[in-house]
Amino acid sequence: MTPKGLIFDFNGVLVDDEQVHYRLFHELLARRGFRLTEHEYYNDRYFVLDDAGVFMRFFADHHVTLTPEALSALCEQKAALYAALPEDHFQYFEGSIAFARDAARHVPLGIASGARGAEIRRHLELKSLGPLFRSVISIDEVRRGKPDPEVFLAAARGIGVAPAECVAIEDSPGGLQAARAAGMQTIGLTHTLAADKLPADLVLPTLEGLSWAELVARIVRR
Repeated sequence: MTPKGLIFDFNGVLVDDEQVHYRLFHELLARRGFRLTEHEYYNDRYFVLDDAGVFMRFFADHHVTLTPEALSALCEQKAALYAALPEDHFQYFEGSIAFARDAARHVPLGIASGARGAEIRRHLELKSLGPLFRSVISIDEVRRGKPDPEVFLAAARGIGVAPAECVAIEDSPGGLQAARAAGMQTIGLTHTLAADKLPADLVLPTLEGLSWAELVARIVRR
């Protein structure tokens, strides 16, 4: 079936900031006497979760009670640290951006992300990408983050395309799980993890040099 809509994850797919998020979690937890290693973070224990989900799971794993007030404070501190980072701290997957520009000429695009809305809007503005996306769903618009499918279902509604007629592009196992649970075809990008960690219908190293028509042809041939 030829897809009629395209949903992008954001972090690790369009903006190359997964390491930025890890470093901020590491810093905030270290201030409280805890250590979060890269292996722990990327081992799908925390990687797919939104900010609140990471903190809740981390403290539960360490048998520490985290009050709602403390959780809110941690999330706000992380958001403030992220917002204070200068532009030169961020890089982008230019191949993904070029692909999005091409795809937007053919099908409606959406974003389904566990990031906060302000963070997404900042990057969209910096790269002049806002007009490409008919629907931008962040963790602020849903009750449950990935791997729950809610964010993908909301993004599909936002672009007016049935989930079964959408393709989702992700870089994490939990994100792919969420997209699959929403009924979407899935593309995994090895921007962050190896191919054998990505349970996708199609796994690619990059979108660099790829057009929407070429991707559709690869999907349809499967």
